[in-house]
Amino acid sequence: MDIYGNWVIEVKNLHKQYNGIRAVSGLNFKVRYGEIHGLLGPNGAGKTTTLKIIVGLIKKDGGEVKVFGKDIDKDPYSYKKHIGYLPEYPELPLYLTVEEFIRYVGKIRDVPDDVLNKRINDFLEIFEISNRRDELIANLSQGMKQKVAIIASLIHRPRLVILDEPFIGIDPMGQKIIKDLLVSWVESGSSILVSTHALDTAERLCDTVTIINNGVNIATGTLEELRSKAKAKKGSTLEEIFIKLLEKKKAKEF
Repeated sequence: MDIYGNWVIEVKNLHKQYNGIRAVSGLNFKVRYGEIHGLLGPNGAGKTTTLKIIVGLIKKDGGEVKVFGKDIDKDPYSYKKHIGYLPEYPELPLYLTVEEFIRYVGKIRDVPDDVLNKRINDFLEIFEISNRRDELIANLSQGMKQKVAIIASLIHRPRLVILDEPFIGIDPMGQKIIKDLLVSWVESGSSILVSTHALDTAERLCDTVTIINNGVNIATGTLEELRSKAKAKKGSTLEEIFIKLLEKKKAKEF
């Protein structure tokens, strides 16, 4: 438990519209300290909008969001230095080398030089791209660029990591590296909120999950709790539970 209580993120009655179209409509969920929480849903469910609101990239229309126990409307800046954020489609400076970009982000995040040097070396080794450190980002594959973007989101050792589709373009070995790193990150005291379409990965990675559709919470809980809510058979996969819960929600709407 943190000094602020059980919840690192609290989202209450969240609303957001784009040109009159509802993206998020009364969304509620919470993320505990020291857990990996998955935010799942079909395309257009409101996942990316929700994450962008939490990190302060877009303004909400209504509701309340607390991070580290503090309302982000009342204190919109201080909490951000403790967050690492990976957008769904990170835009990297193609004219910089891998090391130049990561070092630049580390400097912005006020990481001391000696610490930054070690972290750069460690991350490049962990992600098996040490031999690419002097290569222009423009010359990297999509998977390599994604690895660089993930390193940049973690370089300042944030207390809260928010990842939007981190496994896009990543090969199976790279996905394992990321999953192992995230698990160790939580074990050392950080918290993680991850949005992904990779339900099999989410099943193995996440402690708890929130499933949303049309901007509302369909279900939240552990895999076992979600099985119970879906009235799914024992041993049902997260994918099976996910589909069953969405079908039940659609059935109620007609």
